[in-house]
Amino acid sequence: MERDQAIDSFSKRFFGTTSESFRVLLESISRVQKRRKKEVLFLEGEEGHSLHFLLSGRVKLYRANEEGKEAVIRFVQPGEYFAEILLELGNRYPVNAIALEDCVLLLMDVRQLFDKLQSTPGLSMALIGTLARRITYLLNRVEQLTVSDVRKRFIRYLQLLDQTHGTGVVFLPAPKREVALLLGTTPETFSRLLKKLSEEQRITVQGKTIQLLAGFRQEMQELSAES
Repeated sequence: MERDQAIDSFSKRFFGTTSESFRVLLESISRVQKRRKKEVLFLEGEEGHSLHFLLSGRVKLYRANEEGKEAVIRFVQPGEYFAEILLELGNRYPVNAIALEDCVLLLMDVRQLFDKLQSTPGLSMALIGTLARRITYLLNRVEQLTVSDVRKRFIRYLQLLDQTHGTGVVFLPAPKREVALLLGTTPETFSRLLKKLSEEQRITVQGKTIQLLAGFRQEMQELSAES
């Protein structure tokens, strides 16, 4: 993908427009990068310089303890950005990032981006909105992991995936063992949950593809009523 196309894709997603002024502003501080499947993009604690925007492929963000046990933060899909927290927390990556597929990314130098924020109000407001959405996402994740049981977490996660297309058919963005980590459970417990939801006619499962049935909609309504 050409850099101009990549910048336009980012601008449309980030600012809601592909204006020439934003393109010119970003051209001098950005570059396109390709990464192979299973390649590490960065590690927690490493010095970082770039805001990442995923153009194609999938990326896993996670943290690991000294024993190597992982806690998945999220799976990044095309059209999403990550490592923007560098603008707030200094120059260290707070998580690990690994490519789950061959990836194409647009990288923007955060120091130069920060300099431009100070002289471009529109850019500043867009960033504030982005950080606010990310904080909301993280607060919801904390609530789900500390309050909801794994069944409720998974059903809400399926609803989130369905919001993208609204077809009632969702595609898990990673192997089931990885999704289990994201939900804060074990692969064995997750497998039993899939089987139980299938038996209850909430969902049908075919590999990574899950169809949401009428029973799923009913349970979502019940969960919403509890909130």
